[in-house]
Amino acid sequence: LPGDEGEKILMRAKECPFFIQPIFRDEGFFILLSQFQAPSYFLFAYLEDYKSNPSNAQPLLTLSVYNDLISTNKINLSLIRGQIIAKGGTIMQEEGEQVITQLLDAYRKDEEFDLTIRAFNKTPDKFDFYDYIARQKTKQNKATTKLE
Repeated sequence: LPGDEGEKILMRAKECPFFIQPIFRDEGFFILLSQFQAPSYFLFAYLEDYKSNPSNAQPLLTLSVYNDLISTNKINLSLIRGQIIAKGGTIMQEEGEQVITQLLDAYRKDEEFDLTIRAFNKTPDKFDFYDYIARQKTKQNKATTKLE
């Protein structure tokens, strides 16, 4: 990831640390809640677990954004590391990759950030959950069609 985009993602994540990502399966879906923790980590847990007891919600997936190369070597590069930590196939590899890609895109693309993440964090009454889920389902269908 270009270093300036990595810096942008981290700056925006500090301002708006929470977001949701649906994972679609068969005829339904479940929601992961991402929470940013400084300096550079995102933790993903089931939304329902977080709603029940935020301090007990177990991370299923992690994402780290490393900008060390920018400051030490003057290289415009951010390194990204995602890891599925849930055991037993709770989240499949492809699903984890898709969640991470969608989250990074939402934080780095200006219009998407304003319409989704900023609205979710700053004006939750204006965030249209059902519209967001429908748009994510359309994105997934397009991505799946490209792979076939």
